Amino acid sequence: MSTLSERKSDRAVRASLIGTSGFVALWAFAGAVGLAGGGAELGAQVTAHIPFDSPVFAGCMLALIVGLPMSATATATLRADLHMVPIAFISGLLLIGWVAVQPLVIGRFHWLQPIFGVLGLAVCALAYRLRHRPICGRSSTGCTRPAISELAP
Repeated sequence: MSTLSERKSDRAVRASLIGTSGFVALWAFAGAVGLAGGGAELGAQVTAHIPFDSPVFAGCMLALIVGLPMSATATATLRADLHMVPIAFISGLLLIGWVAVQPLVIGRFHWLQPIFGVLGLAVCALAYRLRHRPICGRSSTGCTRPAISELAP
């Protein structure tokens, strides 16, 4: 049996993971729309360094590499999916990789890059914190979401 404090701690970690990954996903999709739609003007020098000289391509890659995995993390954690930990860890690593490679590709540093790098580390750390815990904080014999029939009155 787990203690009440362990269950509260797990809920807090899960809530933090949902909030962090949801925040990153929101801004990744906003950035992707801005790039693809022309709302985020990069300048001729940066655009020349983007693969295919295409902000649309950069926006699509941002959505695919950062936005979708972070959305999957938030959704899986909210649903208490059995695979939430590896999904979160992979999405955190993808964000760290994006932030590490982006200045090399575009040839310019932006102050948001280290902030989002720290958020990627935070997602990995939160996933690591949840790695050995049953999803709902019960015994290690397994705790999954109850079936619909168990919820009915």
